[in-house]
Amino acid sequence: MMGLRTLKNEKGALSIEFLGILPFYFIFFLLLWQVVASGYAVMSLKSAANDGASVYAMTGDAVEAQSAVMQSIGGSALLASPNVSINPQGNGAFTLTISAQHPLVFIPAEWKKETAVSLNSKAAGKVFVP
Repeated sequence: MMGLRTLKNEKGALSIEFLGILPFYFIFFLLLWQVVASGYAVMSLKSAANDGASVYAMTGDAVEAQSAVMQSIGGSALLASPNVSINPQGNGAFTLTISAQHPLVFIPAEWKKETAVSLNSKAAGKVFVP
């Protein structure tokens, strides 16, 4: 009878269940953090494209626009190896395109290059300077 009473005792069962679900909480929050980091990377890239397009529209200088893009991105660990291209079109219109690599946050350093996600952003405008 003593063994049956011990089996029916649920003391400590909640702790065991919590330990069982704990890895899923960790995975969920890691994925949530990656989503936040990716959203920030996309917004930063779009902001950099807008900054570069603004500078190019005011100056017409592609080197200065590229410098503005690089300054806007800064030393962000979320955007690697940005590539800026400006395609002038007729009537002073242009399209500025940035492509960059977004490394995943929780991947070991030796795998970051292979697992990085490619992000692109475009901004269009018209040069104000004749």
